[in-house]
Amino acid sequence: MTEEIEPFIPADKFIPELTIRSLVIGAMLAVLMGATNAYLGLKVGMTVSATIPAAVICLAIFKATGGTILETNLSKTMASAGESLAAGVIFTIPAFVLIGAWSEIRLLETTLIALIGGILGVLFTISLRRILVEEEDLPFPEGVASAEVLFAGWKGGSSAKYVFTALLIGLGYKSLSVLHIVQDHLAGVFKIGRYRGYFGADLSVALVSVGYIIGPKISSYIFMGGIIGWIIILPIFLTQAFAGAYPGIDPLTMAPMAIVNVVKQEQIIWIGIGAIVFGGIWTMISIRKSVGGAFKEAIKGIKGEKKEKEDVLRTERDLPVDKSFLAAAALVLPIAGLYFWLTDSGLVAGVGSVIMLIAAFFFTAISGYMAGLLGSSNNPISGVTITTLLFASVLLFLMGVRGEAGMAGALGVGAVVCCAAAIAGDVLQDFKTGQIIGSTPRNLQIGELIGVIATALTIAPILVLLHSAYGIGSGTGLEAPQAQVMAGVLQAFFGGTINVLMFLAGMELAILLLLLGIPILAVAIGIYLPFSLSAPIMLGGTIHAIVNRVGRKRHGDEVAVEKLHNRGILYSAGLIAGEALMGIGGAVVILTYPPILEVVPIPYIGIIIFLGVAFLLLKIALGGVGGNLKDGGGAVKELVGEAGQKVTSMPKEMAGQWKGEE
Repeated sequence: MTEEIEPFIPADKFIPELTIRSLVIGAMLAVLMGATNAYLGLKVGMTVSATIPAAVICLAIFKATGGTILETNLSKTMASAGESLAAGVIFTIPAFVLIGAWSEIRLLETTLIALIGGILGVLFTISLRRILVEEEDLPFPEGVASAEVLFAGWKGGSSAKYVFTALLIGLGYKSLSVLHIVQDHLAGVFKIGRYRGYFGADLSVALVSVGYIIGPKISSYIFMGGIIGWIIILPIFLTQAFAGAYPGIDPLTMAPMAIVNVVKQEQIIWIGIGAIVFGGIWTMISIRKSVGGAFKEAIKGIKGEKKEKEDVLRTERDLPVDKSFLAAAALVLPIAGLYFWLTDSGLVAGVGSVIMLIAAFFFTAISGYMAGLLGSSNNPISGVTITTLLFASVLLFLMGVRGEAGMAGALGVGAVVCCAAAIAGDVLQDFKTGQIIGSTPRNLQIGELIGVIATALTIAPILVLLHSAYGIGSGTGLEAPQAQVMAGVLQAFFGGTINVLMFLAGMELAILLLLLGIPILAVAIGIYLPFSLSAPIMLGGTIHAIVNRVGRKRHGDEVAVEKLHNRGILYSAGLIAGEALMGIGGAVVILTYPPILEVVPIPYIGIIIFLGVAFLLLKIALGGVGGNLKDGGGAVKELVGEAGQKVTSMPKEMAGQWKGEE
């Protein structure tokens, strides 16, 4: 049993929470966070948790408009739901195009998958809240850190300036790129003797920010993968290709970068896919005990005794568990209809809908448990989705389903489960924040449902826009790495083109990494991603390491270093949001004025501005540009253990201090 927490707002205190204002602001922020993380996920194959930035933005809005801390938390909860649902969508939906099932991103089908998956994720976690949040001793790192941000902000912190300043900088920088005033990508092939090598770098402040947020350790693992795939293995094939010994490549008629792209598609990405598939399977094997525990807790939640309504405290009131499961069961019919629409097969539709419902419940429990243990950002959603795809693919294959119908059916199952699992981890983090703050669970659950619906209705048009302008997965900037992995897994089962030798080499490499104790998925993502993305991520991780070193030397205090990193993370989140929003806006510019693509960028200016923005991140994190160590909300991510101890005890000290009106 976890230690009982006395909430900041006592259970017998009723202040505004589920208001029109909180719902409207939350829905708008859910769409915003969903859009920015969709762009980021398509670009780099990972998303970052929106919980902390959303908390800071909501604080700024509600303190300016006279809202309450419970309204702030509810809107923040809805905003982070948008980020989570976007991850589930962009990891899977583009794969329908990549496997040839769709010729373009389909609006209606994408919306239905996002809507059904997101709603299932919320409904299934209603039964898990009391067990995982109140009874199990799980740290819920981002939920606890988010509560600390709300406490600090409500007492007068000024963290919002970092987010909004960086957002404007990110918007401005990306607008120069969209208008082709500056160059945002460097790439080329070089020759040393007979050796042919490749080097590239995206001048993206969002990627530097991702590196800063995930830290030097994970950044270095991703960079290691880039070195293995692009600096060691790729040149072997390039040297062969430029010597005229690579089948299908004529070095006299093909441009150097065209040769690089052929080798990448036919060789390098299959090494990455093999490593990712093994990493995903091993992740599920390694957490099998936790999986069993999560499933048992989910069943316990369903069978739990009901309390009479009048006996339940405000801070323990959920939406009815029995009705939530009835609602989930009722979704089987539209799911079956959707799968029939996707595959034109009644057999696939019937079997797929049953598999999906069982898998969604199972992996929702796993995702919620793992998010409580590791945090939403470290939740193995890719592993969950790959496992679902493998299971569904094998079952459909054994039933005689082949070709495009089999791939579309398995992917339809995986897409809904991925959305549900992504939402589940986010929901339970927010429930933990709500437990500490004193929110009403039922109100948070209603808010999550509305946030999911708002994001689901807007994410499909955003994907259509991005695909029309950039071409998702076409080598023009939005590679959709996770979706390409899903497509590769499906092609392996249903007769598509697969480089078996390189796929097995990737799996062997993953086994070696496992024996060396190196995280498989981080290195595998680095192999799979273009090196031009790994390089700026490593730059961000390096800046994080410099802040660590200088901060400890300057202050000699881990708490002070925490606050330095909090500034850096908020600034990074703003840069990501700014670049992503302008990336989406840039798609509109490209579609409405195609000649913009013919403008020649000014040489070198982009490199100078990019390095300047990266240096500004370092200066702001170290306190060199405004602010002091009193600003900011406190611990995040990697220092979550200390934050958890600090915040868990804070509500007891602050209980009853709320001055709001009933």
